[in-house]
Amino acid sequence: MRKCVYCNADLPDNRSMEICDRCGVGVWGHKQWSNIKKTTDEARDNGDLSLFKEQEANMEQPGVKWRDIASKKLA
Repeated sequence: MRKCVYCNADLPDNRSMEICDRCGVGVWGHKQWSNIKKTTDEARDNGDLSLFKEQEANMEQPGVKWRDIASKKLA
């Protein structure tokens, strides 16, 4: 479960931003917060959020260890 960056409230995993509704409305107001959530969710669904893409790419690639690189012979 993810947490709000402002108040540490629990958030659903499908939220595109790590900000709860209470804090979002408190910072931007109800109308603007609704628009921000809508557009970021649409961008995530379209694959347009670069941070989300990078996180997915990093999860798919196994980590490289120094000993793996050091054991290979240099050309």
